[in-house]
Amino acid sequence: MKWAALALVSLALVPLRPARAQTALGGFFEYDNITYVKKGDVNSINGRNQGILMSDLRHRFGAAIDAFGSLEFRVDQADPSRSRVYLDEAYLNLYLGDVDVRLGKQIYAWGRADAVNPTDYLTSWDYSDLLDTEDERIGLWSAWAEYYLGDWSFAGALVPSFTPSLLPGLDSRWWPTFPSNVPNPAYPEVGSPTVPVSYAMGDPALPNSGIESVQYVVRAKGSTRGWDFSVSWFNGFNNLPGFDTVVAADSGLTAGDVEFQLTYHRRRALGADFATTLGPFGVRGEAAYYFTGDWNGTDPTVDDPYLQYALGLDYRFRDVVADEGLLLLVEWVQEIKLPDRGQVYGPLDLQHVFRKSLFGRAELNLGAYSKLTLEGVVNGYAGDWWFRPGFDWSVADGVQLIAQADVLGGPVDSFFGTYRDNSRVHVRMRYSF
Repeated sequence: MKWAALALVSLALVPLRPARAQTALGGFFEYDNITYVKKGDVNSINGRNQGILMSDLRHRFGAAIDAFGSLEFRVDQADPSRSRVYLDEAYLNLYLGDVDVRLGKQIYAWGRADAVNPTDYLTSWDYSDLLDTEDERIGLWSAWAEYYLGDWSFAGALVPSFTPSLLPGLDSRWWPTFPSNVPNPAYPEVGSPTVPVSYAMGDPALPNSGIESVQYVVRAKGSTRGWDFSVSWFNGFNNLPGFDTVVAADSGLTAGDVEFQLTYHRRRALGADFATTLGPFGVRGEAAYYFTGDWNGTDPTVDDPYLQYALGLDYRFRDVVADEGLLLLVEWVQEIKLPDRGQVYGPLDLQHVFRKSLFGRAELNLGAYSKLTLEGVVNGYAGDWWFRPGFDWSVADGVQLIAQADVLGGPVDSFFGTYRDNSRVHVRMRYSF
């Protein structure tokens, strides 16, 4: 009934599209279902069964000013904690000659690479599902301005408050499984051979409010002789936390408690990107060096400074199957520590999943309205992997059907190997209006 109500609302909105050019209403209604091949713990969320209504409104007040807002209504029967009414974006655009200004809640998407963007400094993400982040950027209340000068532009963003990325919950299949019993270090003198352990999430240690939490980024962007490029500087915070644990046990060592403590640390970054074509190939890349607060490598909960870069190449084959084309894309991502002190990362250190990784994507058109897709990644340093075969079909005008599978594997102590029981089938149908 909830899905039906969302569908009726979305259909009812279509006739309301104003005829005047200065106002535009759009959006989509989507049904989304995920079924895991292997059922997990009965206390975990073992699927998705949701409907989403996204409504976008843009209004132009005149030649120099317009406004945009995006509101999401989501109902998930498999995981009620995902149900929400959420403001994705809400901002005002000012066009002042050679200067554009944007004020409000806005989403930033920086970088030219396809799989991993080292220069995407500002983006906070909803990581509640680690394999479904395509449309899960979190908007930031901020001010953005860009000045245009010929083939160059100079831009900056000011973010007055900090917004962390959203991590999986303790009851999620995407939260690592920790042992329910651990060896008792005092046995046999005290207690039994093992001690039952419970886990909890402590209050996050967010950056102090006020001027200390302000973040900013500046960028110069240009183009010449078929090359597009930019350089940028960021001063802000890592939107993913450093993890520490506090362990407590009773006097008889009959039970233990582990509390995860999350702390968000300041960091700075210098980055650059480029894109061009070399004959039939599209070539792009980007890199960023992150300066962190642990230059000497003495705090394991804080990142050591590191360089991350991505290089991508794509090529389109013509007339592969019945006059249809095939797009192939590959991207190499690597992280370099200077110096490398051997810092060890856990399964929720999402900033460092791809330290020596090869991504690939293939799209084979089956006609004007459908295609087969295959994408995936192999992590060379750990030997773990993820692949996603899929089918994309434009059923009718504004109606899209996507069916895909996620297959994960690798050593038990690797990132994708940690979640190898989370292989699944994902079906999504979207009606855009």
